[in-house]
Amino acid sequence: MWLLSTDRAELHHFPSPEAIIGGYAILSHTWGDNEQTFQETQALRHWCKEIGKNPRDFSSEKVRQCCILAERHGYHWVWDDTCCIDKTSSSELSEAINSMFLWYSCAEVCFAYLAEVESSCQLDAPMSAFRTARWHSRGWTLQELIAPTVVIFVSRDWQAIGNKVELALLLQEVTGVFSRVLTREVHCSTVSVAERMLWASKRSTTRVEDEAYCLMGLFNVNMPTIYGEGRQAFRRLQQEIMKQSFDTSLFAWGACTRLHSVTPVMPQEIYRFLNTSSQHHVYVLADSPKRFLKPWGRTIRYTPSANDPLQPYLDHQVATNPVSQPDSTGARTQSPSGPFGPLELPMFSVTSYGLKCRFPIIESDRLTVAVLLCDNSREHIGLFLHPSNDSLRDPSRRRYNIGHGFRNASNYVGFARLVSLGNDFYNLRLRGKPVTAQWRDVFIADSPPPTKTDVASTLCSRLHSIAPAPPFRLPHWLIGRLALVGMELQNLNVEDAPADGVPFRMAATFEDVNVDEGLCLILGTCTQLPSGPAHWARAIIPQCSAPLAPESHDCREHHIHAWPGRAKDFGDAERTVRLSFSRCTLTPAHTLVVHIELEGRVYNALKERKNIMLPSWPSPGYRAVRSLVDSRALLPSRS
Repeated sequence: MWLLSTDRAELHHFPSPEAIIGGYAILSHTWGDNEQTFQETQALRHWCKEIGKNPRDFSSEKVRQCCILAERHGYHWVWDDTCCIDKTSSSELSEAINSMFLWYSCAEVCFAYLAEVESSCQLDAPMSAFRTARWHSRGWTLQELIAPTVVIFVSRDWQAIGNKVELALLLQEVTGVFSRVLTREVHCSTVSVAERMLWASKRSTTRVEDEAYCLMGLFNVNMPTIYGEGRQAFRRLQQEIMKQSFDTSLFAWGACTRLHSVTPVMPQEIYRFLNTSSQHHVYVLADSPKRFLKPWGRTIRYTPSANDPLQPYLDHQVATNPVSQPDSTGARTQSPSGPFGPLELPMFSVTSYGLKCRFPIIESDRLTVAVLLCDNSREHIGLFLHPSNDSLRDPSRRRYNIGHGFRNASNYVGFARLVSLGNDFYNLRLRGKPVTAQWRDVFIADSPPPTKTDVASTLCSRLHSIAPAPPFRLPHWLIGRLALVGMELQNLNVEDAPADGVPFRMAATFEDVNVDEGLCLILGTCTQLPSGPAHWARAIIPQCSAPLAPESHDCREHHIHAWPGRAKDFGDAERTVRLSFSRCTLTPAHTLVVHIELEGRVYNALKERKNIMLPSWPSPGYRAVRSLVDSRALLPSRS
């Protein structure tokens, strides 16, 4: 690992933390626009050597102040990720990411630089600059908070404003990380997988792969870093966790129910309202740490390792209900029994047919539930299973997907992954009835099949043809940009290319399931005008307006040619969807290109949390091209 000398800000390489005599300090911070790089640091060293100057005097303000602060505390070496990693070398970058938690753990002190916080800030005041600092919302800074023994928070003028031990209770409020973990009374490895994922669920990273890579140290796993693999990185992380842990709280995420006032639907009915291939929550592995919300607003624990009032049940059963088993010599020994027969621990293995799991399984009232051996300190948690509807199935090995559909008294159809099983392992209850579970091996679909991972391309293929030219085009880059904000394309219903005199209709649904936000984009052509078909569009925001029939539109409100600049806002001050359209340069006579902007208080908060903007479109240069295309197009200007 490369470190900076604090007196000259020059890079030196050390093979391990133990090789650094006198120890080292480390800087934790959020990146700005003009951070000093590894190459710039090396170039500065060579230039200063030629002119006989100290490179520290010419370094960036952050690097210079970091070195001065560490030197003031008596350290000759300091590590800063912006300039101490050669990011042009994929092997060095991968090594640094895999060893970063270790280097933070071995640092004598970590200085957490908060660029927005003044030294005079009242840290615990409501909405203080400290509480709202960007440092608390970034993915990489989670390990930088937990791993070092000593973390000193530093204000924008490089003055110490507190340390993580004395601020542990405040930091627990801000970050969710248990104060006893911050004070080192409890090691983070003893906290359940679900709870550690929860700590990361409200944090964001610039690159989607870093959602996984920044958590490797927190779960003590190592794996190659492959930038470009996208969401597969987080699935690989979970697979590595399963190799060394029995903690089934890894699967305890998503919507839950107690089945008090709802009626389960038949398994085949699930597929009438659920597109299994594109819905992440019907697979056992999550696609992002953002899925790990508290199902009942409480901490999820792995029960067999929890020291809680439920433990006496197991202790009592082991002492009073032994099962005789032969040992290696043939003699009978006493094997303990648990609530589901012989005492076992769950097992998982990744196969090409899905995740092979060994769980206690309940089958009752046409419901199948895997007992997760997790609780929220009050209730045990089960995982709904339903038979997979995938086209490729092995009749001899039933494969399941996750979740179940339900109707309430108003005939509203909902979906849940998890279910409460009561508070007694020896008296599990489902729908108010006592049920029993037995250990079984089951195959569960772990993630969407490879042919379905490119959801945007699969769904939008008919909107990207040239012959026949579609009435609308939904750009791939826009779908990707909305997904970065959190609004992922979940469903797209497109009717066949219209014949003469037959209207075209389509509906696209974008959802952020983590915050229960969504919108529906409805596009079509109207054949009621004597002058010919007209393009129309509208946006439905479920939180702002009642759902309407997808095919309905108001000619006075929704015809695009009547909108000033072909743009219109839908929604209210909380959530505003701005639709705008331009002619497609490939098929200008027939096709309009869709653009979506999200504004309003709620949507702006989503963009700020992800640090992603949705730019106005088209750009001035594009408008010039569009004007040229418009002048040559055959499509009537009203469309």
